[in-house]
Amino acid sequence: MPKSNLFILAYVVAIACPIAADAEELPKRRAAPAEYVRVCDQYGAAFFYIPGTNTCLRLGGAAVGEWRSWSTSYRMSRSIIATDNPVAFGTGAGGNPLGLPGHVPNLGYSNARSGDNTGFVGIGRAELDARAPTDYGTMRAFVRLESYFGSDSSAATGSLSGGQYFGGANFANGTTFRTTARETTILNKAFLQFGGLTVGRVQSFFDFYTDNINWEALRGSNATVGALAYTYSFRDGVSLSFSLEDNVSRRGFIGSTIGSYNLIAAVYGLTGAAADFAAAAWGTRFSGVPDGVKIPDIVGAFRIDQPWGGAQISAAAHQLRSSIYTRNATVATPVTGVPLGTAIPAVSQEDYGYAAQLGLQFNLDKFAPEFFPEGDKLWIQGTYARGAVGYLMGNNLSFNGGPVNGNAFYGYGNGGVKASNGWEFTSFDCVWTAGAHCDKSTGWAALAAFKHYWTPTLSSGLYGSVLELYYSPSAIADFGGGVGAVNTTEYRIGSNLVWTPIKNFDLGGELMYLRDNHHSRPVGLAPDIALWSVGLPSWKGANATVEGRLRLQRSF
Repeated sequence: MPKSNLFILAYVVAIACPIAADAEELPKRRAAPAEYVRVCDQYGAAFFYIPGTNTCLRLGGAAVGEWRSWSTSYRMSRSIIATDNPVAFGTGAGGNPLGLPGHVPNLGYSNARSGDNTGFVGIGRAELDARAPTDYGTMRAFVRLESYFGSDSSAATGSLSGGQYFGGANFANGTTFRTTARETTILNKAFLQFGGLTVGRVQSFFDFYTDNINWEALRGSNATVGALAYTYSFRDGVSLSFSLEDNVSRRGFIGSTIGSYNLIAAVYGLTGAAADFAAAAWGTRFSGVPDGVKIPDIVGAFRIDQPWGGAQISAAAHQLRSSIYTRNATVATPVTGVPLGTAIPAVSQEDYGYAAQLGLQFNLDKFAPEFFPEGDKLWIQGTYARGAVGYLMGNNLSFNGGPVNGNAFYGYGNGGVKASNGWEFTSFDCVWTAGAHCDKSTGWAALAAFKHYWTPTLSSGLYGSVLELYYSPSAIADFGGGVGAVNTTEYRIGSNLVWTPIKNFDLGGELMYLRDNHHSRPVGLAPDIALWSVGLPSWKGANATVEGRLRLQRSF
């Protein structure tokens, strides 16, 4: 071989050898697994297999932003049913300078200027839905977390203050219903399903329409509860469910008209032994509270789902355990009397409330496609309850109620921007009366909701509800109690318009009108002359408010 060729060969080898050595020192790239992330279409869209398992997982959530506005007028808080329910009345009690029987709201009052008319809300939601096939059916685990921020009357007062005020009161600012910006995170849902068994924090099996198209809450049953349930599925979309559910999630107030103020002595000018005798005769010294839970709510539901829509009939039994406790040892002078026997109930009662509901849902395009495009729906629902107001009051995860913090006494919320202006009515499961019996409340709620698509991307809803709540004549008889019970009819009617320019992205607005008609004066409220004496207006039996909101929502 010529020397020149040997020289060239040696030069090439000298250059190539270091390159080969460097290449050997680099980490070798592993071949990608043939199945790293696979789509799982067994349970619907957006599921994928968790690598190395047969479990399908869906990651989801939503981001919601709102601007809200509402009308304001004077408002009287329900401080009449505060922790000293019934409160002591008379001179100086409740700020009553005239010494007339009854409670004066005092700091529980707010005029139209002291409450804001606008606020902002932000909600972040995260969901995990894991499912896997087994020999016994699908095994499912679901978790939903929600973080909420709100300002003014949209603040998450329920989670932080624990107040049962429907509008969310913050007395630290000096006036009722002026609240600061607050935030909270809650476990919205967390449950396991295995075959027909469901265990965990779920939507109540009693429920049917659950604010499907409206943003502000409607009345009726819409509760997230702890539950142990079994569902048997027949053919053709027919199912039967039996559920044991958390009693506290449905619990209402316990009232007492047997108050601390000696009404008989005040009316007839009695003093000394005569006053003591009158007080003892009427037993005007007790407050009512709920007792601990012994038996969960028992719920049954029969449901049918068909191409034309669906229907459900459900019923529930709700245990009522309550007692009345002595508030003062010296009943003739309750303001200065020493509390006696607060750990031992004077009288206790165990009873049952109940609720029943019928719900219908129609896919209107299946009935008249020439008039209704695909997606048009109509819901109709009616609910009746006796001694179980939690089945009437609406969304129990309201951020403006009290249930978000799992308060040990009360389990329902009110949802949304506000409560009604004027007197805020209270919802009692039962009210202790002078006959030493806790009389159960009676109520019903009816709703209708209609969703229509003007175009595939533009839709609107029209909806409303009616609530009526009544008490026995003894429960609204004023024996010096501070219960605040009042017979009430409430109306809610609203509409929204939603534009969906791209899938899972909504822009829209909602307007709702709410009105409360009270058919009796709240038990224990002072006469108007006593209200006037401290600069407060007369009590109003009819109160209304208008609220609106703009919302942007992205779901994924």
